[in-house]
Amino acid sequence: MLTVAGAAGAAVLHDGAPAKARDLSRAAAAAPAKDVFAASASRGQAPVDVSRSAERPPVPNVAAVEAKIEGLRYATTDIEVHADAKSSSPVLASVGYGDSVDVTGETDGKWAQIMHNDVPRWVEASKISAEEPIGTAPCASGSGVEKGLQPDTVKVHRAICAKFPSIVRYGGIAGRGEHATGHSLDIMISSDLGNEVASYLQANRAELGVEYLIWRQRIWRPATSNSWRGMSDRGGATANHMDHVHVTVYGNAATR
Repeated sequence: MLTVAGAAGAAVLHDGAPAKARDLSRAAAAAPAKDVFAASASRGQAPVDVSRSAERPPVPNVAAVEAKIEGLRYATTDIEVHADAKSSSPVLASVGYGDSVDVTGETDGKWAQIMHNDVPRWVEASKISAEEPIGTAPCASGSGVEKGLQPDTVKVHRAICAKFPSIVRYGGIAGRGEHATGHSLDIMISSDLGNEVASYLQANRAELGVEYLIWRQRIWRPATSNSWRGMSDRGGATANHMDHVHVTVYGNAATR
């Protein structure tokens, strides 16, 4: 009887234990181990890597990188550099308008592969070009001179300030001739850099709608002659266009 009573007493004592203690005991017995390493190893897998190091590209092999490069392209607008050939992939960097990128020649739908930081990445193919683009973005020096100008004149201003950022002074609307109608722009430069400016405008006259140029007492009007022709002396450096390249455009005839 004492044995039976002792067993009964033990049973009563266990049943009378606090409910919280009983619940914790059961939970401990039922809960699976939360050791990520052990769980992965038991399935024959490598441990779960929660570090961001997996996102870092491997150190590139320079020779292998150079072998992938097929040519050079220019950004025709500001573009995003994606990790993969899809819009939902992470954007890793951006390429500014007019900047160049190395391409591999590989494409995937609308995407073109480039080499960015010596690693293959992807950009939208329609936003890169084999030709260096004409400037269209607003000038860093300001757009105040563009007020009242014709569309082609604005294009000339933006193209020149993108190509020749050291030039920051321009003349736009004035009360005489084609300046009054917004068809002309004066690019204020007196050094030999003006020769490069004039050559650039000649090479891109169709893209910018250029009708004629005046520079250093000479005029270039391709509708009548493809050569520079001398002009009479007008009496001063500005009047003879020694301190600026004068551009007159058609108005809205630019092909880009």
